[in-house]
Amino acid sequence: MILKLFGKMVRNWKAKLISLIIASIFYVNLQNSKVLIKTVNVPIDYPKLSGNLSYSKNPEKTIPVRVEGLKDVVNYYSQFMKAVIDPEDVQLGVTEVPIKKIVGVPSGVKVTKLKKTVPVEIESRGLKVVPIEVVFEGNPPANFEKLTQILSPQKITLSGKPQDLEKINKVVLPEISLVDRKEPFAKTVKIPELPKGVNVLGSRDVTVNVNIIPLSYKTGEQTAAGIPIVCSGLDPKLDAELSEEQVAIRYFSLKPIRSAQILTGITAQVPCNYIFDPIKNKIVPELQPQVAKVRIIKNKDLKGIEILQISPEKIEIRYKVKEQNIDPDNIDEGTGMEGITPHPSDRS
Repeated sequence: MILKLFGKMVRNWKAKLISLIIASIFYVNLQNSKVLIKTVNVPIDYPKLSGNLSYSKNPEKTIPVRVEGLKDVVNYYSQFMKAVIDPEDVQLGVTEVPIKKIVGVPSGVKVTKLKKTVPVEIESRGLKVVPIEVVFEGNPPANFEKLTQILSPQKITLSGKPQDLEKINKVVLPEISLVDRKEPFAKTVKIPELPKGVNVLGSRDVTVNVNIIPLSYKTGEQTAAGIPIVCSGLDPKLDAELSEEQVAIRYFSLKPIRSAQILTGITAQVPCNYIFDPIKNKIVPELQPQVAKVRIIKNKDLKGIEILQISPEKIEIRYKVKEQNIDPDNIDEGTGMEGITPHPSDRS
């Protein structure tokens, strides 16, 4: 029995062996067709820099890696892979930073880094606070005049290389036209383009409130609007945000008086008496907002007028601690007469 079975097995053994070899080749080819080896560029995840450090040049965005694994898995997961840089390896100056790991690699996929380091250049940037200046074009109609203007903010903080910041002492806004203006108005103006490498910290929008008044002498009961509110006694470590920046008053005068005299001779004040406690590291008192009564202060030439009404009589004041990442000892506060002027195309 056994001999008969063995005889059948060895019968035409050459043909059977060839068939087995061919089948094995087909099987190996089938399995290999499911395996994919390809080179892909994966994005580099750079750490955010703190303080006054920045990337001085655009660092490389991707590095090449060789990916090996099942075709469908490799094609799908390659888009999620990222090269990660350790923040501790990023230093001031030009350095070759190692790529320590590739994240987003699924199980069963082999990744080989074809580039193990990338050049990174880090520079230290300076900060400088400079005033904002507004320029007006033309004049109001006859019997009207521009009395005052209020800028919010009045200063901005610039960031850039120290040698670039030295050249900037102020920022000049695009011109604002006063032609045909007969009443107070507000206009939002954008900070003009700055030299390459110099950036504005915060918003680039500046609100300009312009007070236009008639040139007339009047007696009796009158009103005046656009009187700026001054925050009196503010702790230098705090910033105060007022719910209203201007007040209007109703007053009575027996003598003829110009509106300009009112707006230049009267000050509206609110007491900003919250303080920052450095020991407790908080604003005292804690309850916000503060409701403060507006006080009108007259100069000696206006002692004879009677203030009938102030609108609003009270305003809200919210306090916040000044930005801690800006060291006042390291900020250059420009006060010179030369600065950045807008390009003609930026004028409005």
